[in-house]
Amino acid sequence: MVNVQQLTSDQSLRDRRIRQDFLESGHYPLVRFVPGAIDGMPASITDGEAYDITIGGQLTVKETTAPVVLNATATRTGDEVSVTASTTVAMSTFDIGPIELIGFVRTGDEVTLDFDLTYVDPTRRTIATEVPGRSGTTTATAGGGPSFASTVQPVLTNSCASCHNDGGVGAMVWTLGTAADAAEIASGLSLVTASRFMPPWPAGDLGGPFDHNPSLSQDDIDAVVSWAAAGGELDVDPATPIVAPVVPGSGLTPDVVMALAEPYQGSTLVRNDYRCFMVDPALTDTTWVAGYEFVPDRAEVVHHALAFRIPGNERDRIVALDEAGDGSGWDCDAGVAMSNQFMGWAPGQDPTKFPDGTAMRMDAGDVVVLQIHYHFTHSAPLDQSALQFELAPAGSTPIEVGYRTYLAPAEIPCRDGIEAGPLCDRGAAIADLFDRLGMFGAIPDALLRQCGNTPDEYAAMTNGVASASCNHTIRRDVDVIAVFGHMHEIGDAFRMTLNPGTATERILLDIPAWDFGWQLNYRFTDPVALTAGDVIRVECTWDRAHLKVPENRYITWSEGTEDEMCYSALTTLPPRGQRS
Repeated sequence: MVNVQQLTSDQSLRDRRIRQDFLESGHYPLVRFVPGAIDGMPASITDGEAYDITIGGQLTVKETTAPVVLNATATRTGDEVSVTASTTVAMSTFDIGPIELIGFVRTGDEVTLDFDLTYVDPTRRTIATEVPGRSGTTTATAGGGPSFASTVQPVLTNSCASCHNDGGVGAMVWTLGTAADAAEIASGLSLVTASRFMPPWPAGDLGGPFDHNPSLSQDDIDAVVSWAAAGGELDVDPATPIVAPVVPGSGLTPDVVMALAEPYQGSTLVRNDYRCFMVDPALTDTTWVAGYEFVPDRAEVVHHALAFRIPGNERDRIVALDEAGDGSGWDCDAGVAMSNQFMGWAPGQDPTKFPDGTAMRMDAGDVVVLQIHYHFTHSAPLDQSALQFELAPAGSTPIEVGYRTYLAPAEIPCRDGIEAGPLCDRGAAIADLFDRLGMFGAIPDALLRQCGNTPDEYAAMTNGVASASCNHTIRRDVDVIAVFGHMHEIGDAFRMTLNPGTATERILLDIPAWDFGWQLNYRFTDPVALTAGDVIRVECTWDRAHLKVPENRYITWSEGTEDEMCYSALTTLPPRGQRS
């Protein structure tokens, strides 16, 4: 037996992530190997001579037991026998991998397990009951680094504490409560900041520029790296609290709070649970929404949320869906009314406030549908998340904020080299969509027609990677204030380009490493003017390597989590000269 809660290496933050997210050692602390047949060991062994043997047995990790064979060498020295053994297993067999943190690390499926064992006669020898752990979080010589108080603590306070304070969404991975918490994983902080994995900001440098980019400056990164390399020493009391500051004016003043009508109780039997809820602002007149904020009730299980504005003439349809549910919302997938989406929330996202004098219009009878992705592992606490609106001042007539959606096909043929299933035929896959999602099954062919494509153009994309694009012509002048992109779980890269291939080409949004967990609405620092006749190109790339369960089926554009999308939206205002 091995207690994997004691997994240690030279990188403590990495160890924590592996233990928590993949080994789930808090719930499955022991890995067991039960040996069976030992082949190759003679009845009598000579002192000092090595014997090549195999040990067959059963390996249990988490809830899975599977047969493995250890290739080993046994050597007797006096009254003990030392055994070195090794085997290679697939992490997917035991539901512990492959390991992937988007934009940071991706591993293969195979992992080698090495054993260093000693056999002794317990009637003659005292058996050790503890294994000494490794120590140290850095290989550098301690001393001589920058001050924690003046260089590192401000970075942690301003850029890390809001997510990693107790109760924050990142606290499940690492809780930053005191200076001692930072010192304990100094080398890990160096790693995630130097690689720009944290703070999260999926957008690349080719798009934008955008407001509210939490990325660290190179000076801040250098300070953390230098401090960690010098040993992560503290020049403050280790108990010094690290607390996120309250930025004046950054919060929302909620005038309308729409919590889920009833708390939702999920189940650990459905780890990724997509649930839709109708929330009703109870509008009797036209109302202007100047800002909004999604407030997760149980941040440890709320993975992301999308919001859709449903006009009053569709209210009955949404009410019927809600009433047909089992008490709190209804099962749904990645969309409800794609043309009306106005929010995509992911952990760490700030409240959205529209520019002064602008607002989103909602009319009497309009409702909102929240689609919440819950990720349940070992518990499914009751959740009653909420959406909050800040309204424009009474009597004002703001400039209306608009939303425009732009789609591209998603056509991902089956991969070569893997046994083809019945749904590898595109026609069968489309028929399956109709069975699962009704008329949404018509979307893939409709998008191909709209974008001037045919299925044959994608037929050769059989190496697991596929891509698609679509050009859209702007019909009237607008100013763009924000851009949003959306794909599902095998998305690999996203890009939106203005006037591609021309002298005025400009990349509006580039996400080189798509992360389903961070779907942000990116607000431009300065509005981008679009003129009637301009062209918007939306491009998406998918990679089947991101699939945790690599089912070989034809994947196309639709609502289900197991399907895909290439979806984008622009938040717009009338051109500056036409605003009143």
